[in-house]
Amino acid sequence: MSKYHRELKLCIAQRYIDGEPSRQLSKEFSISSRQIRYWGQVFVIHGSYSFLPTTHSQNTQTKLSALNLMWTNSWSLTHTSAFLNISSPGILSVWLNRYKQDGIKGLETHSRGRSPVKIKPTPKPDDEMTTEELQQELIYLRAENAVLKKLEELKREKQRQIKTKH
Repeated sequence: MSKYHRELKLCIAQRYIDGEPSRQLSKEFSISSRQIRYWGQVFVIHGSYSFLPTTHSQNTQTKLSALNLMWTNSWSLTHTSAFLNISSPGILSVWLNRYKQDGIKGLETHSRGRSPVKIKPTPKPDDEMTTEELQQELIYLRAENAVLKKLEELKREKQRQIKTKH
């Protein structure tokens, strides 16, 4: 989601195109003059279709085609972003850096948020486990037991401290 509403961007861009200096608009709206000039550039190219949601970040192929467009036309990040109606040149810059670092793999979409919980397989019955598996389980259970004992000890210590304060 964008930091600024589309209507505000359109209004500011229109005023900039109509001749108001970006520094004056910057002071009035507390938005960087560079951002205002970028919005003006997008507005000149796209008019009333400016700042509509795009699908450029959806897949690897569209990201690569955006970079190719920039390279083949020798455009700047800013002009390419404005031409593609991307919300910020910074997005294209991230794609470029990832491409330089990891190639096409860097442009692949990464999932956001927490990774799914891994479900542990149900343990085998003891008679089906190998000696090594039994030893690993024993180590795990001993560690788990030690942690539980330590938690119980800390709980009792906290209760003792509360009693001595009263």
